[in-house]
Amino acid sequence: MSKRRSQITVLRLLLLGVVFVTLFSGCQSRPEVPIRKAIWVTRWDYKTEQDIVDLMENIDKAGFDTVLFQVRGNATVFYPSSMEPWAEEFNHQDPGFDPLEAACREARVRELNLHAWVNAVPGWRGITPPPATNPEQLWNSHPEWFLHSESGERQPLQPNYYVALNPSFPEVRDHVASVCEEILKWYPDVAGIHLDYIRFLEAGVETDYPRDSRSEELFTADTGWASPDDSREAWDDWRRDQVTEMVRVITERCRQERRDVLMTAAVYRTPRIAHDRVRQDWPNWLRRGYIDAVFPMQYDREVPRFESRVGECLDAARGYPVIMGLGTYLHDDPEVTLAQQKSALLQGCQGICHFAYSSFWSTDSEAPETPLQESRQNRLLPSGSR
Repeated sequence: MSKRRSQITVLRLLLLGVVFVTLFSGCQSRPEVPIRKAIWVTRWDYKTEQDIVDLMENIDKAGFDTVLFQVRGNATVFYPSSMEPWAEEFNHQDPGFDPLEAACREARVRELNLHAWVNAVPGWRGITPPPATNPEQLWNSHPEWFLHSESGERQPLQPNYYVALNPSFPEVRDHVASVCEEILKWYPDVAGIHLDYIRFLEAGVETDYPRDSRSEELFTADTGWASPDDSREAWDDWRRDQVTEMVRVITERCRQERRDVLMTAAVYRTPRIAHDRVRQDWPNWLRRGYIDAVFPMQYDREVPRFESRVGECLDAARGYPVIMGLGTYLHDDPEVTLAQQKSALLQGCQGICHFAYSSFWSTDSEAPETPLQESRQNRLLPSGSR
């Protein structure tokens, strides 16, 4: 073989290798996560369509690029769903406008990324059950889907907190996945699904939920142990696996509906606390590609502890995107927020996310900002946003 022919052959092999690597990388690649400065907008931050217009205007002027807009709180929603009833904040009735559509419209004209924020396992909140006139609410329509004790008692209602659905039941995973799928199908401007409360709630762990007979049968079928009492380690691992499987199912369904959807999750403040306390193995979600980015809820008044925990999160994430959640609402001194924000970015977080909108702006259209809100605006937001 001539030298020239040999060179051509080598060149062809190199080009073939490049093509192969490119194709393989394309199959394995993850979507870009264009989030640098985000903010959570809770379901209590708006009441009217004009409120949504105003808050999106404020967010845009303040230099945020991503809005996490809450659309599902506790098995009630803020859009006209075919699967779940209107939120109790609207008295379980159509408010005369579509909050999610309004948010999409206002985000689109301002070129903001809008993610639908979905509370995954909460099924109701507070001590008063949903009214009987709302039979489709899950507390009424599917009591068997909730966490139950060993005696068969459903997790009791409690003041100012949630009762939870059982993530080990396939029908629960399928239901929440279907809600997310519906959002993506009906609202093409939604760039991502942001999962929250995708874990065992704190009270659920303390009470050792779920101990109903069906959950224990599933545990035995998966692990071979006759009872959770026979191996606490296996029981805790199994519960973590149920949460992970719920994340996997939701993400798989969402990506079937929209391949380019961004899947993110608000997660417990450190991987160890998440793993041990609420059975949330979020580093594993990142590695397996179930989640594109995590938002550790690093709500802390102290800067040194915040800095240490940010490092723990970054080590666990192993280079995958981390958007650090700031507990801005906790900080009476905006300098604390500023120090935490700088620390998170310097340590290597891709971006930050403030909790929440009401930390900066009044959510009452007739009330001005408080002195603390004004102070946060002056210190933390661009001058043109005020």
